[in-house]
Amino acid sequence: MKVYDLLKLMTESLKTMSRNGVFRDDYVYVEAYERFRRMRSLGVKYDNAINELSKEYRIAKRTLQRALKRLSKDC
Repeated sequence: MKVYDLLKLMTESLKTMSRNGVFRDDYVYVEAYERFRRMRSLGVKYDNAINELSKEYRIAKRTLQRALKRLSKDC
């Protein structure tokens, strides 16, 4: 399969993602977002969850906060 074939196959999905503000690299944060939601549901404070996930995934706190905000938006 060539890159062209993959893009052709995924065109509609990519257009929808683009229209809704999904960044191409946001897939990297999906696991962190799931863990964040689980932690929050268990009563962990926002700042503590961000600090822990930032260390675990080796992502800057602010970068993680922006990514989690994007992933939590309705589309």
